[in-house]
Amino acid sequence: MLTDLKPFANRGGESVAQGPDGRVYVANGQVFVYAAGGRELGRIEVPERPLQLLFGGPDGQTLFILTHHALYSTRP
Repeated sequence: MLTDLKPFANRGGESVAQGPDGRVYVANGQVFVYAAGGRELGRIEVPERPLQLLFGGPDGQTLFILTHHALYSTRP
């Protein structure tokens, strides 16, 4: 059983991914970027509502953003 849970950010979303740099990415209308401690750093604007986030690519540093009609990628 999990105990001592604490909110990380005041935003939920469809998907969350942790980048290789420790930052946390949350898909909620756009992609919101948080420091490892939970402070909001900014956001990544996406032309469509993101549904799922995943880091990959040869070096694991490409953020893939899945929407209903497209798959986007960026190197944050």
